[in-house]
Formats: sequence, structure tokens, C-alpha cells
Amino acid sequence: MDIMIEDLVEAARLEGGQLQMELQAVALSEYLPTYLTRNAGVLMLERIQLLTPIELTPVLVDDARLERILTNLLSNAQKYSAPDTPIDIRAVQTGMKVTISIHNQGKGIQPDELPHLFERFYRAKSSRQAEGAGLGLYITKLLVEAHGGHIHVESEVGKGSTFSFTLPVAS
Repeated sequence: MDIMIEDLVEAARLEGGQLQMELQAVALSEYLPTYLTRNAGVLMLERIQLLTPIELTPVLVDDARLERILTNLLSNAQKYSAPDTPIDIRAVQTGMKVTISIHNQGKGIQPDELPHLFERFYRAKSSRQAEGAGLGLYITKLLVEAHGGHIHVESEVGKGSTFSFTLPVAS
């Protein structure tokens, strides 16, 4: 119940433009391994493969909000894929943006559900048995957009899903 209340408060702040962002340059090649170690109690590290080049330009982020984005996406990747399958995290720089992708080999998402995944309170039909209020991906989208980025999903039923989001590089 506490998590649901926190999610509702966070969503209201984001929707109202009342979220205070503390932006700083963050080197993902250092941040991501540290993030994973710090969250070892929540994430199944043995499943996660970090595939990021060392030479990425730092991104401009609020590191607490980036942690929330990553935790939401990685928790979902774990929840909706078999426990013995890998979860890949990739980061690629294109121009003035870095794209971070999280791929799982889960059941995938029905094509008619894809456009609705980032809507408030939306829960995919295949995920109704899992806990949550349908705010995680909505909040994730708002947090990515608060950084000046975009988020999208690609999925194929029976093969898995890839959630990707962009972040601006620090100039």
C-alpha cells in the first residue's frame, strides 16, 4: 500500500510539473555497474548482462530518478520472463543522445497492447496476475520525459520485449 501511495504522489508531482530535478553529468560506464551492485537485493544479478561501451559520453540526469527508471524496467523484465533467461542492458550513443535498452526473453506483449503500456493505470491482459497498480511504466515514461528523453517498447509474442529510452548527453 505504501508503494502505491508513493507512486500516486510521484505521478501527481510529475503531471503537475512540480518535480525538482537535480541534473548532473553521469558516466554510464561507471554508474550502471554501481547501480546493479547497490540493488543486488532487489535484482537477480546473475541474469543481468551489462553490454555498454566504456567510451560513452556522460549523460545529464538526476541520478535518483535514473535509478527509479532502471529499477522499474529491470523489475518488469524479471517479473515477465522465465527465471533462467538473461536480461540484457545495452547503451548506445547516437549524436547527442544515449539510448539505454533493456531486453528480456519473456512471453512478449500482444501488439494491440503496445500503444497503451505507458498509460496511467494500464495493465496488460497477460500481466493481470502480477502485483501493481499500473503506474510503474507510466511514471517511468514521465521521468524519462522530464530528462528530455523518449521511451518506447518493441515486443514479439513468444520472443520477449525490449524497452528503450533516451537520455541527453551532457554538454
